Amino acid sequence: MKKTKNNIFDGFTGKYGDTGMYKRVVNGVEIIQRCPVRKKTKNQQKMHPWNKRFSEAARLAGLMLASPEIKAIYAKVARGTCSPAAMFVKDYLKQAVIAQVVTTGYFGRVDYCMTIRVENVVPVKSVKVTIENTEGETVESGQAVMQHSGTEWHYATTRPNPSWRGSSMLIESTDIPGHKVEWSSIL
Repeated sequence: MKKTKNNIFDGFTGKYGDTGMYKRVVNGVEIIQRCPVRKKTKNQQKMHPWNKRFSEAARLAGLMLASPEIKAIYAKVARGTCSPAAMFVKDYLKQAVIAQVVTTGYFGRVDYCMTIRVENVVPVKSVKVTIENTEGETVESGQAVMQHSGTEWHYATTRPNPSWRGSSMLIESTDIPGHKVEWSSIL
């Protein structure tokens, strides 16, 4: 792929030998590249599941990026020749990971702040924390608050939990495309 710096290739589209070439502009950078050669799938039923997911991601990217707020989120992380649509597809195909949950010092008290680190292509949309006691009853449930880094979330407990030993914690993260990732642990 050749990046152009001046207007020598203005309006360039055509052939160089037997190879078709065209020019496109991505994030203000002109790129000259080979025309893509695509294989036609005769029977959509035989399409590989990965291709179906990619097609679904590309279709959904067009719908979701019509919103200026969502487009701005993906444009912020798009670098170089990568477009917001390509970042959306990458986010759709790669699930978020709840990488770290810090609960040391939680003894069932109110206003304890736990830290949750969620890694994703772009910051996830929400992180929900649910704490259940040993009988399976919900002690509390609520949304964590995103910190400035975008990967770190904080949740402050709101209710006392006198029987905190053996209680379970469930953390559910939802990203912009709508995929949910769960993490659970016994306290």
